[in-house]
Parts: sequence; C-alpha cells; structure tokens
Amino acid sequence: MKSNYLKLLMFSLTVSISLVSFSQTEDQKQRITSKYNTSLLNQLSIDFGEVFTSQKQSVLDQAKRRNLEISLTLKDGSYAELQRFDEKGTPIYYQTYNVDASRSTRTNHLNINGSTGFNLDGQDMTAHVWDGGHARVTHQEYQTSGNSRVTIMDVASEGLDLNFHAAHVTGTIMASGVVPNAKGMAPQGKVEGYKWNNDKSEATAAAAQGMLVSNHSYGFRPDNLPDYYFGGYIGESRNWDIIHYNAPYYLMVVAAGNDGTSSWNGSPLDPSNPSYDKLTGHSTAKNNLVVASANDANVTDEGELISVSISSFSSQGPTDDLRIKPDITGNGSGVFSTYASGDTAYNTISGTSMASPNVTGSALLLQQHANHLFGNYMRSATLKGLILHTADDAGLEGPDAIFGWGLMNSKRAAESLSQKDNGVIINDLSLLPGQTYTLEVESNDVDALLASISWTDPAGEETTEVNSDEARLVNDLDISLEQTGTEYLPWRLTGVNTNEKGNNTRDPFERVDIENATGTYTITVTHKGNLTNGQQNFTLIVTGLNSEPIVCEAVPPSGITVGGIDSESASLLWDNAPGGEFDFRYREEGTTDWIESSLQTNSINLEGLTELTTYEVQIRTQCLTENTTSDYSEIITFTTEEFVLEYCNSAGETTTDEHIARVRLHTLDNESGAGSGYTDFTNFSTDLIVAESYTITVNPDWSGTIFGEGINVWIDFNLNGDFTDDGELVLSSAPSTSPEVSSTFTVPEGSIEGENLRMRVSMKYNGLPSSCESFVWGEVEDYSVILLPAGTCNVLVPEGEAEQDFCSVPLLDELEVDAATVVWYTQESNGTALAADYLISSGETLYAASLEGECESQDRLSVTVTFGDNEAPVPTQAVLEDVVAQCEVVELVAPTSEDNCDAAEIQGTMSLEFPILESTMVTWEFEDSTGNISIQTQDIIIEDTQNPEILLKENIVLELDEDGNATLSLEDVDGGSIDNCGIATQELSQVDFNCDDYDPENEVVDVTYTVIDTNANQTQVTVSITLLDPTSACTLSSNVFETLKVALYPNPAQQTLFLELGNTPLTIDKVTVFDIQGKLLISLIPNGLNTAIDVSSLSAGNYFLRMSSGKDTMTKRFIKE
Repeated sequence: MKSNYLKLLMFSLTVSISLVSFSQTEDQKQRITSKYNTSLLNQLSIDFGEVFTSQKQSVLDQAKRRNLEISLTLKDGSYAELQRFDEKGTPIYYQTYNVDASRSTRTNHLNINGSTGFNLDGQDMTAHVWDGGHARVTHQEYQTSGNSRVTIMDVASEGLDLNFHAAHVTGTIMASGVVPNAKGMAPQGKVEGYKWNNDKSEATAAAAQGMLVSNHSYGFRPDNLPDYYFGGYIGESRNWDIIHYNAPYYLMVVAAGNDGTSSWNGSPLDPSNPSYDKLTGHSTAKNNLVVASANDANVTDEGELISVSISSFSSQGPTDDLRIKPDITGNGSGVFSTYASGDTAYNTISGTSMASPNVTGSALLLQQHANHLFGNYMRSATLKGLILHTADDAGLEGPDAIFGWGLMNSKRAAESLSQKDNGVIINDLSLLPGQTYTLEVESNDVDALLASISWTDPAGEETTEVNSDEARLVNDLDISLEQTGTEYLPWRLTGVNTNEKGNNTRDPFERVDIENATGTYTITVTHKGNLTNGQQNFTLIVTGLNSEPIVCEAVPPSGITVGGIDSESASLLWDNAPGGEFDFRYREEGTTDWIESSLQTNSINLEGLTELTTYEVQIRTQCLTENTTSDYSEIITFTTEEFVLEYCNSAGETTTDEHIARVRLHTLDNESGAGSGYTDFTNFSTDLIVAESYTITVNPDWSGTIFGEGINVWIDFNLNGDFTDDGELVLSSAPSTSPEVSSTFTVPEGSIEGENLRMRVSMKYNGLPSSCESFVWGEVEDYSVILLPAGTCNVLVPEGEAEQDFCSVPLLDELEVDAATVVWYTQESNGTALAADYLISSGETLYAASLEGECESQDRLSVTVTFGDNEAPVPTQAVLEDVVAQCEVVELVAPTSEDNCDAAEIQGTMSLEFPILESTMVTWEFEDSTGNISIQTQDIIIEDTQNPEILLKENIVLELDEDGNATLSLEDVDGGSIDNCGIATQELSQVDFNCDDYDPENEVVDVTYTVIDTNANQTQVTVSITLLDPTSACTLSSNVFETLKVALYPNPAQQTLFLELGNTPLTIDKVTVFDIQGKLLISLIPNGLNTAIDVSSLSAGNYFLRMSSGKDTMTKRFIKE
C-alpha cells in the first residue's frame, strides 16, 4: 500500500496558536453527556458495581478454599490479581502486559515545537487509566506549578496501592519531560487513575460524566483459561460493547497482550498456524481500540515511515469470527518512563502495556485538535476510524492479525483533521433502514484514494463455543466505490494470516483502497438486513481527494428522507452540501411556531414528539464562507405512530434449580412454582399511592442446593416502555442465599396515574440481572401496578389467614394481618376499636379494618384465633461452617435451633453413619414437639494433605548365597511406616542382588524406599544395605584361595580366635576383622600358617574375617560370645 498522502504546505502553519482555551470543559462534558441516556449508563454502572461487590467476598472465600493466590508476580515480571470465577469455576485473573514511542507514532510532530505547528500537549485534557495499582502522584514528571496532574479516583474503595506498571503507563501518556527521554504523548495532560478491580462500573460512571479516552494495559491471565476464551466474543467482550454503544464519545484503548511467543490456546483457530488466535476478554470486543506493539520504527525527520517490525511478544489475533484484531500498532519496545518507587524514579520496560498508552495519549491529542478546529469532540467511532484510516501499512499488505491496520500515524491523522473539506472528507452520518447513501468524489490523481466507514455497533450475543465463526456484527454496514462499471470493495480477513478485498460482514470499520486512483468515483454506503434500534450512526472518511477549495452552493437541500418513525421520535437525512451547514425547523401541522436548530451535519434525530401527530419539516443551506443562504426546502410532512407499549424480553433458560416462589407488594401476594423462565402475571395488580412508601418482598426457592441469587425489581413509573429511568429500580439485592429479600421505596411524584404500570421481578444465579437480560439460571415475572393520586383513600379489606395459631394466650398486637395500619373489633360492623393489650381467648373471632389517614375500610376481615404451633424451628446459625477434616470424620457437633413454642434448644439429627470417609453434604433435621420440621445443610470436606512417615529397621544386612544371589524384602527394611489416612503401596527400587552388586571394598548398597498413601501422597528415603558374601561366592571362584583349606576356631570364640591354614605356598598379606556394618575393627599380618587373633575386646555378635593375598580375598564369618 502506498504511504504518500497529499502533503500540507502552508495550511498547517495557519493553526499554530495556543490551545489552552480548547480543553475539555465542564460545559463540553455536559454537551457530550446530553446526548447520552445517562440514566441507563448510571444503572449499568450500578449493576456492574453490584456484581463486583457481590462476587468479591465469594472470590476470596473460593480462592482460600482452593489455595489460589489473590495476587502474584509472574515469572515474566508482570503482575496478576484474581478478579472472579466464571460460570465453570475457572479463576479469572487480570494481568499486566509489561515485558522513542512518540517518534514511532509521529506524535512528537503534534507537540509544542513539533513540525505541524499544532502545539498539542494535551493542555487540560484528561485521560483515564485503569491498571494493577496507582501511579505516584508526587512524581516530578506529573507536576505543573506545584500541583499534580494525576488524581487517584478510588482511594476510598481500594486504598492507595502504588504500582510500577501504573506509573509507567501514566508517564507514557502525560509525563512532562523533566527528563527529556521520559516525555509522554500529552506532556501537559491530566490522568485520573483507578485500580482495575471494578473497572466496568467505574468506566461506565466516568463515561456518563463525559470521559473521552481510557487506557487498559492489562487483560486476562491466559495460562488457565478455557479454549473458548481465545478469540471468543464472551460476556466480558459484550459488556464493554454495551458501555461503548451507550456512551458513543468514549473510546477504550486496550493492550493486545504479550503472548506472541506463547501458546496457551489448546484449540487455535487454524491448527496449521497455532501462533495466532491469542486475544481474550475485552480484547475481542468490537468497539474498542486494541493495540499491538512494534519495535522502534525507522522514520524520517519529516515523519515518513521507512520500516517497522512487530515486537516478538505482541499477541496475535484475529477473533474467532475473523474480525481484524488487534486494530492498530503502537511502540511498546524499550519504553523509558516513570516508576513508582520514588519521585525521580524511571525505568525502561517493554510490552503491549507500553504501546497502549502510546496510542491513548496520541488519541487524546487528536480529540484536542478536533475540538480546536471544530468546537466539539469526535465520536469514538470517528476517532477510531481516523486512527485506522491514516495508519501506516505494515506487515501483510492491508490489514492483518498482527499489526491490525498498521502503525499509528498521529501526524497524518491530525493533518487529515486540518484538511477536512479541503481534500479530506470527515462526515458524521446516519443510515436509516433500507436507505442508501451515495457521494461522488474526485481523486487528486496522486495519492491512493482511501474511503472508510466506522461505527459503534450494538453489543452482539456472547458465546461459549470454541472457535465460533458466527459473525458478532449486529448492524452490518457496507461501503463500496464504483467507477465506470468497476466496483471497489473493502478489505477483509479470509484466514488468520490471509486477507482480500470483498464483502466484509465482520468488522465495524471498513476501508476501500484504490491505488493509482484517477478521475471521479461514486461512494455507496448501504446495510444488510435490519438495523437494530432503527438506525445506525457512522463516520465517513475519504482521503486522496482533489484539494481545491470546495465552493458551497446555497440551494435548498434535496433527497430529504424520514425514517425511524415511532410514537415519539423520527430521524431525517438529506443530501449533503459540501462546505455548507444547515438550518432545520419543524412544527406540528396546523400551528405557526417553528422549532429551529442549526446543524453541521445532514441528519437529525427528533425526540419528544407526540403520537399520531403530523409534523412539517423544512431545511435550508447555509454557506458560511460565501455568506449566502438558500431558501427553505418545500415542506415535508410525516406522522408519528400510535404509542404501543412494548417491553423488552427477559427470561431465564432453566428454573430446575431455583425459581421465584413468592412476590408481595401492598395487597399483591402471589406464590408460584417453577415456570418456563418467564411468566406473565400482569393480571395480578395492586394500587399504590403517589408519594407513599411501600415494601416489596421477594422469596426465592431452590429444588436442592441453595445457590446465591441476585434479585432486581423495577416499576415503569413513567410508562415509557423501559425500566432505565431514575427511581424505577425499587429493589436490588446482590447474590445471596437468603430465603427472603425486601426493600422499601417511595412512589416518585410525577409518575403516571390511573394506568397499568409494568413491574418486572428478575432473579438470576450469581449475579444481578439487567431488565432486558436473558440468562441461564433463574426466572423473570411481570406484574401490574396502578397508581392513585397522592392523598387518595386507597383502603381495601386487610388480607390475612382466616385462622392464626399461637403457643399461648396472645395479645391483640401479636396478630399478623397484611395492611399498613389495622384497627380491631369484636364485631363485624360498628363497635369500639380494641386496645393493643386486649387478651384474646382461644377460639375467639376478631374483625380487622384497614386504616389509611382518615379513611377506614368499610369491610372487615374475620380472624379466628386458636392456640397451637405451626411454625418450624429456626436454626441458631443462619449458615453452618464447612467441616474440613483429614481422612475421615468420626463425629460432628450437632447444630441447634430455636422454636417459637418449645423453650429448650432443639438439636439437629442426621442420617449419615460414622466414619464419614468422603466429602459430602449433611442434611440436619430439626423437629419440635408438635412435629414441625426444618432442615439445614452442612458441607463435609475430607482432605489428605500429609505425606506418609517412613520408619526403617537398623543395621540392615543382606547376605549373598552360595550362588551369589540375594533377595531384599519389605520386612527386611520397613520398621513400621505409618500414614494418617492409610498406606496404599510400598516399593523398593531394587530387591534382587547378585555379584554385580557386590563390592568387597565397599559393601554398602543404596536402595530407594517409596511409601504412597491412599491419596497419592508419597515419601521417599534412601536405605543403606550392607551386602555381604559370606561364602565368597563372588570372590573365590577363580582366585588363589580356590584350593586353600582354612580352619577358623573356636567358633563361637570368647578370647582368642585361631586361624589355621593348610600346607600351602600361598602368602597371606593381611587379615582384617569387620562388623556387620562394614566397620574395620582389627588388622594384622598373619604369623605363618597358624595365627592367634585376640577378639576379647569385641562385643558379642556376628563378625567377618577377611584374608587378603594380593588382589584376592576370602571372607569367613564367626561369632563372638
């Protein structure tokens, strides 16, 4: 691919002014967030945060039980911290990716005194950093006028946790250059830092406040992940896409990972190319920017790329559905930046962790430049599209799974912004269902003509399938160029290391490249299938165009199209006027007052319309440079649709293990069994009064094991068909095993009165459900609520049991009836209200009336009181601790319970027999004196963590027989070895011995003794065996002693042992005596053929006498008494 673009000559010199006044102000943040559904973002933040909080203690408990480290430093120096366990119990760790950056990406050309004259140093711009810890805010590189430009945002929840990696990342983004080589991309920028533990919740909240760019130089620790995580679009990927879609100005920049030379994926996408398919977690999301790492690039002083190579450690893509990931490459090799060990500490490290902040800081400067030029910031799809569009191609021609779209070229990206409408098109557009967008452009006949579209795509469906090739793209837009019958299509991947130009059905960024372009081309943007959410915003970028100034023609816009019409909104699009802006106005038909807007783009979304109403629309063109204005277009009309209240679907897949058993709110009380996963109970309703407070109670139930359930309840108080507005979440209970959860709420003023409002009750295993979520385990139920005006007498007959049982004579205030306030009588009508201390007789019937304010119900509930007991005992401990034992459990301490009627504690009973040898669950049963029963479970965990203890016999001697053979048995060696849970096997490394094993100079032989217990724990020791040859089977077969007659007497001997040799010319050189352990005790030279040996000093026992003649020996055995 060509890398020569239209060069700027004088134009860039016209913008070299101070940018201090073009930073991200609170007003600009408000302008960004005014386009967001902040209620939805805030609710997402709460949901993510509650999931994190609810899992935190469970993660710590499981890690302790499974003996897993919470945090650790890995062999490559990276830091890892346990975050959670997935649905299959896999521990998920976050891991940092550390193993002349601005020059490689040409960001230095943007800085003050850079070649472009743009003077972009990130003045008052803020990047957000999530990492394994915090930067040192007092470091000299972070200071401006004595104040730190780094703020730690989560000290209250995380404490201060200084971390070298976070410091290095932060410095790479914004170090001021006190030490010149450490200067960051945005040396006057700010950083707000967070620890990574609650990243999704915190990032959602920050996005709702106008955050533009964040850096995440970490990802999943790969060595223990299941294979479907690699390249897979999992829940983590989907969640980040949800955040991006609902905060379209926010861009998450992510390090690709450092597994370029590792292979943790056991099922690579292409088995013949196993070095690919290594991205996991948020790196497989669609809408973020995933960064690979390159070595220092070779570039000219003018910023032209000469050559670049990928860092060997940089993780390769693509995703399983062949999306182009990583997206872009930065410099992460040998980056010098700040450290956390001191205010003047620095270090040089490498990793995609360093490449990511290189890109993050550069992206921040591009946002600053856009705001300077246009008075507003770019949407994240525009920023991402600009970075990918202007990258220097590297590696395979076109995009690939190593470099992505190539090496980031910040200089070219910034210059393209400056050239907007002067040889470069950068337009934010919108596509409606069935619409086709076309634009005719003229190439400059010098540079390659590049045309791209970029969009933030709705979240796709997550998967747990290994190497699923199903496209995760939801809204599939397409771009093509045509000239005289020739169609030019965008790039796409066809394999892990192959690409082509064709129909791209995978990526939310498409680019068409035409080398040697000349003449006029027609750009066409269309879409396949349906458009989720009724339309899709996108950014069109075209470079390589004729740079002659565009002359705006002030004519009324044509091609006005209205789409996406529903009961309260509509979208309009019309033909663009190059170089122009627009005045837009609309009104209800039959009225005279127009609602007017000034627009820079040729589209608008109208909100807050009235159903079944016809509106009139007119648009005119404003040519600001020419100072001319067209007439308004002819009136276009459209009519909104009738409001049809439709709620999103939400359901659980299975209720086999758990379900919603009971829901209570005011007069609504519904008990139900396990349904299909969703049940419509909207025929059940209750009346509530605006501004009054009520308690909602939900009871889960389980068929067996009690699992942790998260429960949310919403009421659509404004009747707009969703549950995302403030105050609509009326109960939120993090996952627990509690049999009942409740919450008190106040009906918001301004809520819709007199209509059936939808109440949604959702219960999800091990997590908090969202209002539109489909999940595996749990259940969803819908009910109705009707609101009455504040001050209304909403009085119904109290509800309660017809009879109530008590252990003893009750007082009136002990009765339980479902009503906020109850007045009691002894007669069905009239009469005098009873006092609270009224003593009730057994069998007496009383009558209850409900009272609210000054209103009392006309009807009364009849309640008959009897004495008795129908309540089961309540366990003293809500949850029993696990019993953890070695080998077996021979006894258990029975838990106790308390009963409403029985005074004494009730001990639990169980049916298991002792000893308990395997891990199991004990069910304790508590029965009171009247037969009421409750149960409680307790886990029994049987372990064996001890190795066997080996005991050996002393002085082990093994004698070879006359044939030179001997056998060693366990009985010869083992002295009573023991194990806490029992010995399974005992093994000797050698049991058979012969002359090959015998050494007369060293008679000790080592044997390995191994003892293995019933749980495979083992102990090994080395046993020393004295191997003897008493018959000289191994020494006399062919030596000089063969015919010698030897007498040794007396045997046994007490004082003197005589050695007598027959008549022989043999010369005996030496006689020695050894004990059975081979210790030399006596050595002498014999006296001829008869020698007396003094053995009186020897202890009683067995001994050996050895005669030596040259190299030959003979050994005899004798006993000392």
